[in-house]
Amino acid sequence: MGLARTAVDNHVAYWNARDRASWVKLFSDAVTFEDPVGTPPKTGVEAVRNSWDRSFRPGRRWHLRPRQIVEAGLEAAVVMHNEGHLGDRVVEVNGIEIFTVDAHGLIVSVRSFFDQPTEFALDDYFTPVRSSADGG
Repeated sequence: MGLARTAVDNHVAYWNARDRASWVKLFSDAVTFEDPVGTPPKTGVEAVRNSWDRSFRPGRRWHLRPRQIVEAGLEAAVVMHNEGHLGDRVVEVNGIEIFTVDAHGLIVSVRSFFDQPTEFALDDYFTPVRSSADGG
């Protein structure tokens, strides 16, 4: 198992354990998030923290289940199943996530491809149109 696969495995493990401190340490200070692809990139440690905080705001929690991970060099493509608990609703978002790591195994890029759900609303931080307060 290479650096990219290890980073993805740790991303999933720390996320699902709700271990914010360990999860944040997986990322380079210069990380770029395209989440989703097609939105303005979010960069740096602030983007890492915002991604966590906006995903786990009160009444929301997400559980990740990778369906397939394909590693090539310092990159990994992941078919990811996201199960969300939004209040009393259980929802699903399926997508493809591309992770790139540096020579130290820190995540430097995350590109997330998924269809915007129509039956429930994602946090604005994860939609194509964001307000300036959301980093858009």
